[in-house]
Formats: sequence, C-alpha cells, structure tokens
Amino acid sequence: MTNAIKTAQQWLSDADAILVTASNGFSISEGLNLFAHDRKLSTVLGDLVEKYNLPNLLGALNYHYPDELDKWRVYARIAEYYNYNYYPGELMGKLRQIIGDKPYFIWTSNVDHHFALAEFSNLLEIEGNWQTGICSNHPKDHSFVDLKETLHQIYEKDQAGTLTEEDLPTCAECKAPLSLNIPGSAFNIDQKQVSGFENFLTTYQDRKILVLELGIGPQNQMIKAPSMQLIAGNERSHYITINKGQLNIPSVIADRSIGFSSTIVDAFDALITGKGEVETQGPAKPEPRLSPEESKRQEQIFKNFYPSYTVNKGYRPGELVMYTTIDHDHPSHLHMVQYGKALMYSYGDPVNVHCFTQDGRYRLVKLGLNKANDEVHGFYVEPNTFIAMESVKRVTGFSQVSVTLPSSSSNEILIPKKKQLKKMFPQQQALIERLSADN
Repeated sequence: MTNAIKTAQQWLSDADAILVTASNGFSISEGLNLFAHDRKLSTVLGDLVEKYNLPNLLGALNYHYPDELDKWRVYARIAEYYNYNYYPGELMGKLRQIIGDKPYFIWTSNVDHHFALAEFSNLLEIEGNWQTGICSNHPKDHSFVDLKETLHQIYEKDQAGTLTEEDLPTCAECKAPLSLNIPGSAFNIDQKQVSGFENFLTTYQDRKILVLELGIGPQNQMIKAPSMQLIAGNERSHYITINKGQLNIPSVIADRSIGFSSTIVDAFDALITGKGEVETQGPAKPEPRLSPEESKRQEQIFKNFYPSYTVNKGYRPGELVMYTTIDHDHPSHLHMVQYGKALMYSYGDPVNVHCFTQDGRYRLVKLGLNKANDEVHGFYVEPNTFIAMESVKRVTGFSQVSVTLPSSSSNEILIPKKKQLKKMFPQQQALIERLSADN
C-alpha cells in the first residue's frame, strides 16, 4: 500500500504537466449530488419539488416546465445554494497543493462551475455550466452571458414574491430568451476553453504527462476513455484514478497506473503526506509485447489475407485513437477497422462516419448529441470495416472522437488501395476519392 502511494508521489513529482479530469464523484465530495432524492433537494428547491414531482437536481434541470417563472425559480435556487454562496473548501485547497507550480489543465463534465469559482483558470467544462447563459435562438452566434448576479436577483425576487416575466434574462443582441448553457438544444461549448485545452495537449501529450482522475465512474466514458487512451499512446505518461469501490484500469496501461479506492479527501491526504490507510491498486507488471519475429509474421498474415492493403506504421496508437481531432479540411483517411472499435463523440462539430463493409454495403453514421438530427453518442464498428471520419461544417470547426482499442492491438493501420476500393463500391467513387490516401 505505502509503496503505491510513494510511487504515485514520485509520478506527480516527475510529471511535466498534470491533466486533472473530474466528474460527479468530485461534485459529490464537494456536497453536490445531482442524482440524490433527499432532504437537501427540498432545502434547495422548496415547494417546487412537490409541485412538479422532481426526482433530483438533474431531473429539475431537464424538466420541461409549463411556467417560465418556475423554470427560472429552479435555476435561481440551485445557483443560489451551490454557486452564489460557494466558498472553496478543503478539497480544492488540497488539489491546488497537489498540483503545486506544475502546468495543469482541468477537464470536467461537471456543470457546477466550482473549479472556476475556486480560481482554477485552465479549464474545459465539456458540458458547460449553470452559471452561464446562452441565446436560445442563436446559441452559436451570440455571446455567452454571466448569469451569476441575474440569478441572484431572480432568487431574491422569488423569495419576496415579486418575480415577474420581465425579470427573466434575454439576449442583449436579439432579445430572445436566454437558456442555461448546459446540454440541450441551445448548448454551445466555450471555444476559448477548447482552444486552451488543445494547446495544452499539443504541448504536453508526448511529454511526462500525468492524468489525475477524480470521481469518474466506469460507465462515464466521455472523459475516461480518451484520457486512458492518452496514457496508452505515451509511454512516458502516468495515470492516477480515485474512485471508491469502482476502479477501472485497463491492462494496456496497468503498468503505469495506480488506483485509490477511497474518498478523494483520503487519497489527497495520502498523496500529500505519503501515508494513509487507503486501498490502492497497481501498478501492475507490463504485459509482454510481440517479438520482432511475431510482428513480422502477423504483418505477413495481414498482407496475405488482405492483398489490397498496404501496411502503414507511420502512426502510434495514441496519435490515432487519443483525441482524434478532425478539422473541416482534413478528414481522416479511409482505413480498415482491424479489431473492432467503439467510437464515441467527445465534443466539437458532429461527425460523419463513413462505413464500408466487406460485403459491399455503405452506411453513414452521425456522431453527436442532437437526436433530432439522427446523431448518436457512440457506436461499435465491426472488424474488417473500412471507415473514415469528417467534421460536419456546422458548429466549431473541428471534432473530437475517442476510439477504443483492445490491449492486444498492434500499431498497424491498414489502408485500402483506392482503385480496389472503387471497384468494390462503384456508387461511392467520389466519396472514396475524397477520403482515400493517395495510393
């Protein structure tokens, strides 16, 4: 146990930069549980819980209220309790102590805005926050609005019984009603945050980067999967995860990973002091790799079985599968899915995934968050399928997709020959020409 703590401390000390990832478990440690139906729910929302049979805070945020005043009463009461009177506590102080003076970035799916209120400046709130407003009619074109004081004023008028529709916030540019900038039809990711995150990754993804994961459950793959893939693609990187009772460390990074099955506060204390009664997992021994002879034999098998392919070893898995960022002018080349892959939209533009199967069928899958546009958050691509991805020219100018790979995968990218592919899919020749490598 102590050895794992000492090792984790050494990894933190040696790191060139720290990427902090956080989700609901961290918010719960801060006293905010979006999923709880408890006494605090009534403390925060009062009579509105019974009026609308609200199950929890998450349900309250997503409820379609027939009364706009009640909707903003809910928003204002949540913001008053969790944001307007928020003061960074022990957890934030210990996190700052662990980061020290190292370059850092915080990537979170939490909408509470607590990291910003605790004065952490390098931040990507991938699902926005409930203190920022966005124009309901022109969310992509009109500016964000800081609603902190507006929500406080709504709360005070709500408590005084004087709230009217004239008090509800509207867009300064077009006078349309504002919405909270959280997942929904008007959600718009903050491009300044995205740009900062991209710059951080560009600078540090190939250096000694350490991912410090806080309270992200195994089912939450939006942040967890791509951050693990970042570690898988960089042998100089390390991964520390804290999540009581639900550690999930894939074997491909197990030799560079340590898990703390404890509260975040107890794990922080252990990382700061070097001791503590906390349950740890890892690091494990590295898995054996293919010998040069085995790799050569595997390559020959692929060439014999798929004679129309070339083998391109110019990419490392981390570069392809971690933060696969696609801009408008550079779609990913068609390549074969060798092992089967789960693709998951992370953020940015929606993504068009072109799939060509071995039996001559073509289908288009749209990755994104808008179900009204037939977009899906993720899907599984069967082995032996050709795929290429491109960003939809609609929102932010680029897309990010996380791609899972089995721990037994090789570094090989199988690129189809364009001429052969056109013969197999005569109806898609123009598409194949656009998405194929020059071969």
